[in-house]
Amino acid sequence: MTRFFRNIFFNSRALFHKALFVLFFNFLFSAILPNVSNKCFWVTKNNLVDSVSVNQVINFVNKNEIDKVFFQVRSRGDALYNSSLVPKCELVLNDFDPLDYFLQKKYEMDVEVHAWFNTYILWSNKILPNDSLHFYHQCPECLESDFNGKSDKNTILSQYQSKNWEGIYLSPMHPKVNVHILEVINELVSKYDLDGVHLDYARYQDSFYGYNPEGLAQFISKFNFDPKDINRGIISPRFGYPKSYIDSLKVVWKEHRSNKITELVRSLKYSFINDSLNVKLSAAVKPNFVNSKNRWYQDWSSWIKEDLIDFAVIMNYDPDFNDFNFINDQILSEFSFNNIKENIFIGISCYNQSFNQVADKVLYSRFQGFENYSLFPYNVQKDTTDWYNPIFNVLNFKMY
Repeated sequence: MTRFFRNIFFNSRALFHKALFVLFFNFLFSAILPNVSNKCFWVTKNNLVDSVSVNQVINFVNKNEIDKVFFQVRSRGDALYNSSLVPKCELVLNDFDPLDYFLQKKYEMDVEVHAWFNTYILWSNKILPNDSLHFYHQCPECLESDFNGKSDKNTILSQYQSKNWEGIYLSPMHPKVNVHILEVINELVSKYDLDGVHLDYARYQDSFYGYNPEGLAQFISKFNFDPKDINRGIISPRFGYPKSYIDSLKVVWKEHRSNKITELVRSLKYSFINDSLNVKLSAAVKPNFVNSKNRWYQDWSSWIKEDLIDFAVIMNYDPDFNDFNFINDQILSEFSFNNIKENIFIGISCYNQSFNQVADKVLYSRFQGFENYSLFPYNVQKDTTDWYNPIFNVLNFKMY
């Protein structure tokens, strides 16, 4: 009898200590690995062309309890919805409205739908748009030009372009461009019950763009100098200009190009507020905020600090683990993170790395305190082969 009670005592004590260990481990784990607040996915036009493909996306959203879908509504100056301003995407049948179809299923999924809008990029196929109503044909003077004066309207699409060439762009410098984009987005939010508008390509193609003739003429009239003269060496120390003066002119020119994009973002934000729309505004952005502003004139860190966007999705697509973490560290050092962590979403690519690499980056960045994630892109083949499962195990606290 004595041995019986002794066994109960020791077994109970062992269970008690085990329970304490589990409770302590769970408390410590939850303290250093916060819950994921948002699981998001970018869904491209290729997966939205008909009801069958959209249904596959819906099943994926339900299965993985996705919180936000960045639903591509504009790819290359077109619409994956019914619009009176821009032509339907050529991949979509004329009588099918992908956005409307998805929104009809929205409440079955318990998901936010954010209209993913490719802003300034207009075209990139090897042949021109078929529809004469495409803005490429409607406003050729609105297209971008580089510092050599070459306009995108003179690009021969059938020929090989440079490795970094992304496509034909609208120029934020031209006075008609932002007006047109605002009209298109205002039509979109007025017709569809959206949770958000998600801007992509809200930037220049590279640092040597922004020389649209009409936009440049307006700049010269306002600031009384031609930035091309700096490139040509006319405004230089050789002709008596102090270096400090030249540097100040470069800053004016850089800020002007950057401000043209910020003007669009600000106009959209205030438009939503003035119309009492409960529509969030977000942007997919270049990951290094310093390079983003200095090379692409996309000043997204200021957009967050000035509350012009509700959140930024950092396109941290580098497969290298150290380079990925460098960007996260840079963000943590730039912002007062506890105040803006809800405004930062970590975007991770699924097209150029293994699911293990993606899962490792999710786990490590969660330890850094990040709580919001978006994966790019949805791929039906990976979905049907359960490629994403290990990633969602990490997003959902499951070890793998």
